[in-house]
Amino acid sequence: MSETEYKKVLRLAGSYYKLPEVSEEDFHAFISSDHAVKAAKIHEKYGILHYQLAIGTSHTRDLAYGLKLPWKIDDHDVTIEYYFTDVSALLAVSADEEFKALHVDAEKFVRLDATTVAVTWVEVFLKDGKLVNIGPDGKSQHPPFAERIDFALPDKPAAKYY
Repeated sequence: MSETEYKKVLRLAGSYYKLPEVSEEDFHAFISSDHAVKAAKIHEKYGILHYQLAIGTSHTRDLAYGLKLPWKIDDHDVTIEYYFTDVSALLAVSADEEFKALHVDAEKFVRLDATTVAVTWVEVFLKDGKLVNIGPDGKSQHPPFAERIDFALPDKPAAKYY
C-alpha cells in the first residue's frame, strides 16, 4: 500500500432536504454552526474517523446546471458523511442520548421523510494533491473485491434516534 497500511474504511452518507419554510441561510446556520458541531463531539467520543457535511444550495445547483453536465443534478440540501472502520461505533452513536436529542432539534429544519442513506466503502487515489494507493505498475493497490466485501453485518439494528 502507500505510506500507511491498508485500513478498511466504510462511509455512511445521509442526504437530507430542508423544510420548505426554512431559508437556505437559516438551514446552513443550523446544520453547520449548531448541529454538526454538537454531532462531531459525539462522533469523536465513539471513534468515528471522519465526519463532514457536503452542503448544496440553489447557488451550487445553479453552478452544476451551468456546467451543462449530462446527468441529473442532486438537489439535496446537505449530505452528512461518517467514515468508520467498525460498525459498533455507529451503533454506539445511534444509542447516545445526546445524539437522539440532536435529532429532535433537527425536526424544525430537516425533512426526515425524504432522507436517503448509503453505506459504501472508500478507495482513495488522490489525497492532499498527491497520488496514493497506486503502485509502480500504475495499478490500484486497494484490496480485491472479495476482501472488500468481507465485513461482519451488525447483529442488531441501529437504535431509533430519529
